[in-house]
Amino acid sequence: MPIDSTLRDALSAVTTASLARALARRGLGACLPRGLRRRTGGTAAVGTAVTLRLIPARDQAGPSLAEAIEAVPEGAVVVVDAGGPGSALPFGPILAERLLRRGAAGLVVSGALTPGNALPIWDCGEAPALAAVSLVLAGTNEAIACAGAAVHPGDIVVGDGHGLMIVPPGIAEAVAFEAVEQQRLDLWLLRAVENGGSLQGLLPPDDAALARFRAETDAR
Repeated sequence: MPIDSTLRDALSAVTTASLARALARRGLGACLPRGLRRRTGGTAAVGTAVTLRLIPARDQAGPSLAEAIEAVPEGAVVVVDAGGPGSALPFGPILAERLLRRGAAGLVVSGALTPGNALPIWDCGEAPALAAVSLVLAGTNEAIACAGAAVHPGDIVVGDGHGLMIVPPGIAEAVAFEAVEQQRLDLWLLRAVENGGSLQGLLPPDDAALARFRAETDAR
């Protein structure tokens, strides 16, 4: 399902750190993939998750990876459970190029991928050739674990230069609003310190500081 443009704009305007804090307040630590880094492409991506699950290959063929890639809708972020560090996404650069041509918003891999185009990519880093495990597609559009995060088809994936967050769609609007407010508060606190304010009462902000923040920002 496409993301509402207002929600997309809000999620694009906040950092993954702000989203992480909003989700943590709800006890949703499983929404944070760990150990992945942005490898190439633009600095940010927001899109609906399409999930792929890969397992070590034996002597049997799995479902068609090519068909799975061709079914990815425009604007989606493909999230791949590839087994973690030491495994490499099969034909990774070729798949990334095709996703770019199809208008995908990004690619997230719990494994290694050699970057090669402008598609935003987050992965575990390149795996040594001798350590790479041959993988085969085992499932599409099912709940997966990716770098310690639970990812369901239709979740909203938000990535930037600092990391990734998986946002359940049912709470995405509320989480985006909280993240925007958190960033406004963080900026106000920074300005207060730059103007010579003491950290006392600011870290964390007490009731008086919050009242000043609301009065000063609401007046603008």
